[in-house]
Amino acid sequence: MRGQRIDLPVRPFLWTVDQVATIISLQPRTMQIHYVYYEGRSTGAKSSGKLLARNIAPRDAPAEWRIAQEELIRWLRMKGFRFYEDGRLRD
Repeated sequence: MRGQRIDLPVRPFLWTVDQVATIISLQPRTMQIHYVYYEGRSTGAKSSGKLLARNIAPRDAPAEWRIAQEELIRWLRMKGFRFYEDGRLRD
């Protein structure tokens, strides 16, 4: 067992809407209105051009909207951005 290589899954990262807006140089309000679909709150079907945000707050607390890393990567690629990943831990 000693010396065997073990790959562990990368821990999922959840972005705030403000963080995503900063990454792509938009005002947070513009991001909220035009580019985010709030699961359980937005009406209609989610288009592929919108980021899916989920509320991670407990039921009786104010909403805390987060966008999963994979969703952000999907959306950025769709918008023409390139994503490079080199997040492996090596010994």
